[in-house]
Amino acid sequence: MYFDIILLVYLAYKNSVRAKLKGQNAAAWAFITVVSFLFTYFAGYFFVVVFFCRDVVNFGQISAADYKTRQAMAQQLVDAFAANPLHLITVELFGLGGYLLIRYILNRMPDKKQPEVHWMDKMGGKEEI
Repeated sequence: MYFDIILLVYLAYKNSVRAKLKGQNAAAWAFITVVSFLFTYFAGYFFVVVFFCRDVVNFGQISAADYKTRQAMAQQLVDAFAANPLHLITVELFGLGGYLLIRYILNRMPDKKQPEVHWMDKMGGKEEI
């Protein structure tokens, strides 16, 4: 869990630096990175649970109103994730995909305009007044 938070802070910082170089609001793009990371992270959990844990978890118990039944299903999910570390790696890669999407969007933006220098100023000679 701590790894996820440290990774998220680092990735948000990297995209904020990239946004600042592009002349954009760094804090806004860091927030967008966090939201994108979390959205794709939870989408990864959903993907793993639906497609990889189908044989381990009894999905017929989802609509059960009984607390014990929901508790048993949650324990099945915890056991499924603990038994196969590839599930957690897949979820992390989904989250990384959210960061990469925002990075791609930032890279496609035009660079910050540099002030134009007149060709006479590039000559290198000193003017005497």
